[in-house]
Amino acid sequence: MYLNTGRVRHTTNGEEAVVARPYRLIIWGPGDMGGRALRTALASPDFEVVGVKVFSPHKHGKDIGELAGLAPVGITATTSKAEILALKADCVVHTPTTPSLVQGADADVLDLLESGKNVVSAASYHNPAMPTWLSESRSPLEVLRTVAQMRVTGGAFGPQLPKALSALKTVMRVVDSGPLRFTAPVLERLAAPVVDRAIPRRATGERLQAACLRGGVSLHGTGLHPGLMVEQLLLRLAGLLDEVREVKFLEVGDLSAAPDGMWGGLASLGFGMPLSAVDSDHAIALMQHFYFDAVLANVAHTLFGARAEEVRVERHVYPVPARTRVRAGGSVIEPGTVGAIHMSYRGYLGDRLFMTNAECWHVGPGNAHLGPDHPRSLAGGHVITLDGSPARIEMRNELDDESYEGDWSAVTDISVKAMLDVIPELCAAPAGVATPDLSPRYRLETA
Repeated sequence: MYLNTGRVRHTTNGEEAVVARPYRLIIWGPGDMGGRALRTALASPDFEVVGVKVFSPHKHGKDIGELAGLAPVGITATTSKAEILALKADCVVHTPTTPSLVQGADADVLDLLESGKNVVSAASYHNPAMPTWLSESRSPLEVLRTVAQMRVTGGAFGPQLPKALSALKTVMRVVDSGPLRFTAPVLERLAAPVVDRAIPRRATGERLQAACLRGGVSLHGTGLHPGLMVEQLLLRLAGLLDEVREVKFLEVGDLSAAPDGMWGGLASLGFGMPLSAVDSDHAIALMQHFYFDAVLANVAHTLFGARAEEVRVERHVYPVPARTRVRAGGSVIEPGTVGAIHMSYRGYLGDRLFMTNAECWHVGPGNAHLGPDHPRSLAGGHVITLDGSPARIEMRNELDDESYEGDWSAVTDISVKAMLDVIPELCAAPAGVATPDLSPRYRLETA
């Protein structure tokens, strides 16, 4: 992705200063992915972990080595954001949970950047110039209408979100009930604080870029794992074709081995719930949508030169009943409840379909479902398809039916490696938002 040279970083006064290895790291959120990053960094001579931001009170004050299942290292984790901001560090490995992205994670990233720390994030900062339905660039009333339809299951978003959504639905009924005394600008001003208290809108690319410049540092998002499959692999394959007409990406995943803490548990995704609880307005459908808004717009921009406002993304989400009873961690999926979820995000330029991104998640092999769009069997993995000229390209990353046991660690390891590998170059980069360079690179052969 980047040349691994990184011995220089830009300071707040614009001067370049040599950074002697190891790189001083902060791990923000040592859950499944962050915990794996913490263990890898502690074991590597290339990194020195100087701080860990935790969110569970029982982890506060714990030795970070013990948190990672290793020997004590003499540094304790903290729940204090102020303590983390005060640390001197080269880079922050930011691994937010999906719920945190609608609970103000962008504000944390802005503060980290302005404090003079480079940030590499597992969140969707791979091309923040592309606005999403939850972006600050969207009208508050437009966002309010979308959020008011959100359906929540499980407890991933805490007890306050269902209450807030109920209030938002009431507000929208009043707004849409007929003529009001307020003009549209007044309604927009009233809606903005209501929306941002319930679900803070995502920061625009301009705000993130400004924070980078103020701190003299850089931001890079690898994408939610394994988001780099589209952001890098698919787009690099497209470079082999003279013309690309349409692209497809399919992910098939068995979540039975996913940690209970991921996304707040399977119930928060809708698994094990009545079929009526999951549709295109379920929380996971909307959370995936603001991510794929950016993903598909990035593809449209890279392959077709489209502007963000020219891209339309439609979501189509439906549940599939479980055929077998499955116990997965702390969840039990009963036959007839939601055992699989099929999510499609289709990108259009006008009436032209240029990309389909499909996620087929299930719990337990006996509940796998691909749907009519994917007639070929796939136990788990990914399929990238590019239709164009002079050829059609298909790449399959498939798990063997006989050996596959729903192991989630490989996906996490890929993501952690992508984050840690970019740190040297990110620390050396000029201040600003850093995105992948997909142009061909060559080196001279040396004897």
